[in-house]
Amino acid sequence: MSYTTVEQSVADGSPIELYRFAQGTRHWCYTSSQLPVDHLSETYAPRTLTRGAIEQANEIHRNGLEITLPRDDPLGTLFLAAPPEGIVSVTIYRRHRADPEFITYWKGRVSAARFSGATVQLKCEPIATSLKRVGLRARYQLLCRHVLYSPSCGALRERFRVDGIVSSLGGTQLTVAAAATAADGYFTAGMLSAGVGLRMITAHSGSSLTLAAPLIGLAVGDAVSLLAGCDHSLGQCASRFDNLDQFGGFPFIPVKNPFTGDAIV
Repeated sequence: MSYTTVEQSVADGSPIELYRFAQGTRHWCYTSSQLPVDHLSETYAPRTLTRGAIEQANEIHRNGLEITLPRDDPLGTLFLAAPPEGIVSVTIYRRHRADPEFITYWKGRVSAARFSGATVQLKCEPIATSLKRVGLRARYQLLCRHVLYSPSCGALRERFRVDGIVSSLGGTQLTVAAAATAADGYFTAGMLSAGVGLRMITAHSGSSLTLAAPLIGLAVGDAVSLLAGCDHSLGQCASRFDNLDQFGGFPFIPVKNPFTGDAIV
C-alpha cells in the first residue's frame, strides 16, 4: 500500500517519524521508533521526543512546530548558553510500518529554545518563513555594508586565519598562545571556530580572547581556528585586508547636514 492509502486508513496506520537536525556539516538524527532506522545512508537513533501538531494555516507564523527533547540531549546543549552561530535546520520524514516509502513531512529551522525542568522545547518555524527575510539591505552609509568574508566582501578566510590550541578556559574567557602572534585587537569582531561550534570574538589582547558567549563543549587542549575581525571602516579595509576594491561603504558622505544651520535671512 502507498503512504497516502495507509495514512488515510482507519486502523492500518502505524507511523514512524525521523527527525534530522543539521547545522553546517554537523547533524543529529533521531527517530520515534523503538529501533534504529536507516534512511539515505544515515542511521536514526531512537530518542524520547515529542512534537506539537502540524498546522496548515494561512498565516505563516501560525505554522510553527515545537519539539521537546531531554535537557541533556547533545542538540539541546547547543542552545544552553546562547543561540548557536548559524541556522539549525529541521527535516521530518514519515512513513508507516506497512509501507517502506518515506515522505518529507515537514521542513524548517529552530528559531528558539526554552529549558524547563528536565526538557528543552525547540521552537521551530517552517521553511516558508524565509520569504519574510529582508531582501535588499544595502544602505547609503559610511561603513562597509558587506558581511565579512562573504562573496560581496571578497576577503579570503584562509589568508586571515590563525590556528592554535586552547591552553586555559573559563566562561567566555580563554587563552590561545597563537593569538599573541597578531597585534592586539586583530581578532576583535572576528570568529573562533572549533569542532563544537562557532563564537564571535568580542575582545583580543595578547593571547587572551573574550567570546560573545560560552561555547559549550570546548575544552583545554582543543584545536581552534581564529579569524581576523573587521570594524567595517575604510582604513581597516585597506590596512588589514588590502581590499578597497570591494569596500561597500560611502566614506565621503558630507558630514554637515545642508538642511540645518542659520537662516540666510
